[in-house]
Amino acid sequence: MDRTGLRPTRELISARLPLAQQVRPVLFQLQRPDGVVPQELPDDPYERALVLYHQGKYNEASEVLAMLLETEPEKIEAIYWRGLCHLKMNEIEAAREDFNRILEIKSGSALGLTGVALLLMQEKNYAEALNKVNEALKQEPLLAEAHYVKGLILSYQQKVDEAIKSLARAVEIAPKHAYGHYYLGLAYNQKKRKDLTIVHLEKFLTLAPQAPEAAQVRTLLNFLRR
Repeated sequence: MDRTGLRPTRELISARLPLAQQVRPVLFQLQRPDGVVPQELPDDPYERALVLYHQGKYNEASEVLAMLLETEPEKIEAIYWRGLCHLKMNEIEAAREDFNRILEIKSGSALGLTGVALLLMQEKNYAEALNKVNEALKQEPLLAEAHYVKGLILSYQQKVDEAIKSLARAVEIAPKHAYGHYYLGLAYNQKKRKDLTIVHLEKFLTLAPQAPEAAQVRTLLNFLRR
């Protein structure tokens, strides 16, 4: 997940590539040994949580969102991102509570349905996960997150061409969707489209330079540029 708590399937990454171990991000105030300039944390709590999430600091992001929800308890986007944090930390029931909470606040919420689709994908119930995310897209055809999650589901079903279409649509709608670029790059790598793999993985690094996946992405890019 990536924004979902999931890792790319082995088939999405070249079997010839010796993947580097992922490097745990250091405190944002310090200079990282890989030379990446740390991102400053925004003052706005919601935006701060998103930066922390993309730095792999899921517990900290969850805590910031929990504090925000004390004052804005029905902020659906914050509940969704907290659910994603729970998924990253393998707190499945807590994630389920958050996504169901969205549906309680707004019946049939496209974002809530997208979260439920992620849970179903975690359970490998891909058919029902696709049903849920398609239901979300019927309500909000321009919801980039739903297109992204649909792309993930299709990737796990090894429907790479269809996954590319959904992921490409996600980053078309939301060009700064970091993990949309990440998974799109991996999908193109599976199709041996080196040019497009590089484009989207470079974009991912620009948007999320301190992501937990950043080290292996840099290794993959170095391999592809040889």
